Amino acid sequence: MMKISILTLACFFFSGLAGLIYQVVWVRLLDKVMGSAPFAVATVLTVFMGGLALGSYWAGRLIDRDPDRRRLLLLYGRLEGSIGLYGLLIPVLLVMLRPLYALAYRSLFDSLWLYTGTAFLGCVLVLLVPTTLMGATLPILCRFYIEALDHLGRRAGSLYGVNTLGAALGAFLTGFFLVEAVGVWGSICVAAGLNGLVALACFVIGRRGIGVSPERARGPGRAAAREVAAAADAGHHPVWPLWVFAVSGFCAMAYEVFWTRLLGLLLGPTPYSFALVVGTFIVGLAVGAVVFGWVADRAACAGGWLLGTQAGAALSAALVSQVVGGSQFFFAKLIYTFREDFGGMVWAQSAILFALMLGPTIFWGAAFPLVNRLTARSLETVAGSVGKAYAFNTVGAICGSLCAGFVLLPFLGKAAGIRAVSGLQLGVAIVVWLGWAVRSGKRGTFAAGFVGIVMSALVLMHFPAWETRLLSYGRYHNFGTVAADLVRTGWVDALLHGGWLLSRHEEGREVVFFADGPAGFTTVERLVDSLGIERFTLLNSGKPDASSHGDRSTQTLLGHVPLMFHSGAKTVMVLGLASGMTAGEVLHYPVERVDALEINPAVIQAARFFEPWNNGCLEDRRCNVISQDGRNHLALSDERYDVIISEPSNPWMAGLANLYTREFFLIVRESLNDGGIFVQWIHSYEMDWETFAMVGRTFASVFPEGVLFTALTGGGDYLLVGGKDGPLLDYDAAERNLEYAARSRNMTLPDARVLFNLVVAEDLQALFGPGVIHTDDRPLLEFAAPRVLHVVDTTIEERIATRGSITSRTRAVLEEGEESRHMLDLVEFAASVGSPLFGLVDPEGLNASDRARYARILDAYCGKEAISDYTVLPEGILRQECAEGQAELIRAHLDRSPDDAGAWYSLGLALGVAGKEEGELAAFEEAVKLDPLHARAWNNLGIAYMRDGLLDRAENAFLRSVRAAPTHANAYFNLARIQLEKGDLNAAERYLEEGLKEEEHPRARALLEEIRGR
Repeated sequence: MMKISILTLACFFFSGLAGLIYQVVWVRLLDKVMGSAPFAVATVLTVFMGGLALGSYWAGRLIDRDPDRRRLLLLYGRLEGSIGLYGLLIPVLLVMLRPLYALAYRSLFDSLWLYTGTAFLGCVLVLLVPTTLMGATLPILCRFYIEALDHLGRRAGSLYGVNTLGAALGAFLTGFFLVEAVGVWGSICVAAGLNGLVALACFVIGRRGIGVSPERARGPGRAAAREVAAAADAGHHPVWPLWVFAVSGFCAMAYEVFWTRLLGLLLGPTPYSFALVVGTFIVGLAVGAVVFGWVADRAACAGGWLLGTQAGAALSAALVSQVVGGSQFFFAKLIYTFREDFGGMVWAQSAILFALMLGPTIFWGAAFPLVNRLTARSLETVAGSVGKAYAFNTVGAICGSLCAGFVLLPFLGKAAGIRAVSGLQLGVAIVVWLGWAVRSGKRGTFAAGFVGIVMSALVLMHFPAWETRLLSYGRYHNFGTVAADLVRTGWVDALLHGGWLLSRHEEGREVVFFADGPAGFTTVERLVDSLGIERFTLLNSGKPDASSHGDRSTQTLLGHVPLMFHSGAKTVMVLGLASGMTAGEVLHYPVERVDALEINPAVIQAARFFEPWNNGCLEDRRCNVISQDGRNHLALSDERYDVIISEPSNPWMAGLANLYTREFFLIVRESLNDGGIFVQWIHSYEMDWETFAMVGRTFASVFPEGVLFTALTGGGDYLLVGGKDGPLLDYDAAERNLEYAARSRNMTLPDARVLFNLVVAEDLQALFGPGVIHTDDRPLLEFAAPRVLHVVDTTIEERIATRGSITSRTRAVLEEGEESRHMLDLVEFAASVGSPLFGLVDPEGLNASDRARYARILDAYCGKEAISDYTVLPEGILRQECAEGQAELIRAHLDRSPDDAGAWYSLGLALGVAGKEEGELAAFEEAVKLDPLHARAWNNLGIAYMRDGLLDRAENAFLRSVRAAPTHANAYFNLARIQLEKGDLNAAERYLEEGLKEEEHPRARALLEEIRGR
């Protein structure tokens, strides 16, 4: 019997493993025909879970009619085999359904609900059969495995637990290894193979009758069955545990939605982080089912345990949410510590998440064995009771997922939504408890329940509560000035005081728009810079996706490059609205229609904050904003465009790698009219060369005559540009379209040749070389990009510079006219988009007219851009005049905001360049007084003290700088200079070595070698 028990558990473990693989893979397949919009994903999951509920309920009602254990095992084997075969057929079915989806989309895409409803029906046709078969397996195995009611809890809990553990392993495998290693089709084959192995094992054992004789099902447990029936007749009602179980499923699934979204802001919204959260969540459920299965069989009052664990789940989940929501700095420190060790980071995150989630998930997992212990009246009806209970729980889970994603998040937000869900679960548990106390006449129990209500209400009124302003900016990928605090702060302080540390870095930022809905967490931040100019940034899941300042070059060029080179574009599609700046730039041209595809409705609202920069695109009758999946719009609609512009977010964000596959690029090519042009944004930061080259290589496999442009951001933004046919870089068309580009208020484009200066490669295949490409079946980019998120690869720009080549045709355009004039045009354009290239031209070598123009360009730039590095400007009087102008503007801002430490620091920089040494010193002193942890201000103050011969003060300032920022190599270098002034070579060498541990510093390296040479 031991062997058959182990076999049963092993079969159900692998069944759960295969089921989760199917769920992940089917969502991937279906979003290629339904779209990856939130409603589409929710539709897939709803049908999947609905099928499980239907199957468990249906099988539970039928299985009890035939107690023959051999036939039960054979039936289970047939179900597993059928699931495997059907799993292999689903890709074929989707191909067959694609024309129907396309027909529905073309008629209904402008009505989100109608199309979603139609898509739901198609999803039902595809998934209902296999998911129903999956749902049927649990009651069948329960009927087979449970031979007596005195071990019902333990065995039901074990079955549910091992199946759930298998699902957890499936989440980890598909999220981290399987799809990347063998692809989508390979993953389907693995899952089907597991189903086949389970089926084969059941057939072999069932036909031989090893340990599964029919008599074993009829003998044991009849006495226990009579006891349960008598208890039920005595007043036990078997219905209330089912409703409690439904509420438990509702709350557990709602919490999974909340925590997945919340932890996406802390760990990053990557496929890995989602797999991590879901996997650890499921593990806790499995542990709870197994542990409380033993408790259920031994407890004198299973109902009390059920209500107690429900109350425990509600309170512990609220408290855990409070800890998680306030631990952004802690998780940032964790990521920063393991940024060069991805495997170590994953293990550390897994351990911490498991520890955090263990309490509430165990309590949720406890419900299954406890409910089945309460509702099973006899052994002969155990399958029906298990199936019914599982159906109640699954329906509750479906409602919890939908309600959390589409009601609670949009209308209440995460914190209030969590309080509402916890209040529901706790309230139901306490109401049932009080009802039992009233019926039993136990006043003490009633009083205890009332006290519990009051105390719990006090907890849920205050927890969780977070500062939205801090969560709006993700610290999982861009550490910036926070890095110094991450190094300096201990782990306990990071957890307990991280909010205060982060708030220091958020000073001056104001969240002016906030939306937490089905498509994610969207915010707009307003910041007034040191010149007093308003800057707006749009963030999705804590990651900046557009701005009115730093991204201006990329956002404008995405619109102008294809429109300038097209001979007469009339229809344009922009994939990703963001700030609306790109769509607004396109509207300067004589286009007839611009379709802006935006999957997140909140972004459309947020774009209104950028109206001064987006040319009022949302109000222009030619701009048609469509809230659908951009890829599916191209694939399913019959629209054809002259220009298609794709500017999604970074490919390391979950789901966005779909917009960089070969199949997507093929869909784009088919959607272009003759002579059409396609532009794809890509970045080189947060990438290594292999990943960057894979994107370029994939693009070149579809657009072999494509061109790579630089976006001049200085941060590694590039444009991949491909044409359907004909010459791509049409100089005559660019000259004709120059008049439309001149209408832009976001840039100045004096000559069409400027765009030719931005071309860095016209032979993409030679640039990126041979190698793997990113496809729907082998989505390598989806897994590679998150792993290199924290990698700094300085070789990408070097390789582009050495491997990139331009054609003789482009070179001929650039050689026409005076080179100095072309460079001056490029300088003017770059300055207008906030990407200064003043070093390209020596103003002293210009004639009087061009020198005056250069001075005007510089003056305009200095009047609207806060400068943090004056070395980008030419030395001499022009730099000094710019600094004086900046100082005047900063002083005006400080008159309004005298406590702005950053502005005082900027004033010190400007006055130092302008030669106002006394004012420089006073400004830096004011900056460190307002912000004692401003490392750069301390460093610059030390330099000013050194210049005045105040070495002791300078040394103290540099020491304060390295305390504030232990990674600040320049401060260590300056400390070494102080020691050299004092004649202490050993101390100087020590400081240089310390600084070089943190950051490579050429001057420090040279000085260290000089000291050692002495």
